[in-house]
Amino acid sequence: MPKTGIKVCHLINTLSAGGGELHLLTLCQHLEQQGVTSVVAVLKEYVKGSRSLRADFEKGGIRTIKLHGESHYDARVVYRLSRLLKREQPDILHTHLPRADFVGVLAHILYPRTPWICSIHDIYSKSWSGCWSLPFFARLWRRADSLIAISQAVKDWLMEEWHIPPEQVVVINYGIEVDRFWAPQMDERNAASDGNKRRAIGTIGRLEARKGHETLIRAMPEILQRLPEASLQIAGHDPWDYGQVLQAVIDDLGLERQVQLLGFRDDVPAFLHGLDVFALASHSEGFGQVIIEAMAAGKPVVASRIAPFTEIVLEGETGLLVEPKNPKAFADAICWLLMHPRQAQQMGKCGQERIRGHFSAERMAEQTLSLYHELLSRRR
Repeated sequence: MPKTGIKVCHLINTLSAGGGELHLLTLCQHLEQQGVTSVVAVLKEYVKGSRSLRADFEKGGIRTIKLHGESHYDARVVYRLSRLLKREQPDILHTHLPRADFVGVLAHILYPRTPWICSIHDIYSKSWSGCWSLPFFARLWRRADSLIAISQAVKDWLMEEWHIPPEQVVVINYGIEVDRFWAPQMDERNAASDGNKRRAIGTIGRLEARKGHETLIRAMPEILQRLPEASLQIAGHDPWDYGQVLQAVIDDLGLERQVQLLGFRDDVPAFLHGLDVFALASHSEGFGQVIIEAMAAGKPVVASRIAPFTEIVLEGETGLLVEPKNPKAFADAICWLLMHPRQAQQMGKCGQERIRGHFSAERMAEQTLSLYHELLSRRR
């Protein structure tokens, strides 16, 4: 495809395989298909327990540039980014995650000719250890030419808690490559290889308290009373050793055989196709990418009734929403799906259709490119 003439420099904290980083990879790949040239600058490359996405970016022809910002207190990273902007001459600087936002705004001050867009990837007051600094960040975000909120819940938070003008914020949901997760032959192979009825429950998420893994573990005794063959698989890297807390709960409940902590999984589609039900018990999220991945894989979903999950899951059509931090509510919903396979399968099919229509990578890239064009038109 001919280039649009737009060149974007993205800045992000790391290249480790997390939600924000995988989102950026998908976005850059599909912007390239739209003719946008992307360069990704990264403050540091790796986070414990995950893997670097550098090779994935470069395989797609997207250059990655390391700014050697391993230390939070190394001010030289601002100078390196401003030099990069001067050398690369991008049309837009697009930052992702708070530390990158901070470095980006300082470089923007030093090199103001490049418009600055900032993506807000979470409701940081509920999830971020640095939330004490949010009044300062709100002042920085107001300096941006535009903000992208990854959900309506994030936009509402920016407006209501930090008084960001609504016209400054555009909602662009995460999008995924739906066909990567839709592989019916996987489900057929799993069914054929399992003579007994499988009762596989699974979740994906970094091991930390807000992801609600403990809620799912504590739901298992009641699930097992009704469905003794059920099992729970928890996939996710463990940067802060929270897995020790979860393992202690598993041991205390005597669930060593029924609950597995799998660690980081790089084969998410295959993992999802091994499940009967996908559950996510997070207390707070900015979006919920793993939910749309599970729905794209045709899996019925049980999730906490919180925004933004209420923007993704259609109650009773693509899954079930239940009270957060309530193991019994999760047990009841999961058991209902496992005991009503026909309805569960129909929810999975409806979920696939919803993801294709509302949460595709193509849609995300088109909306982002439209914002780029609008911003550059305003600048002219």
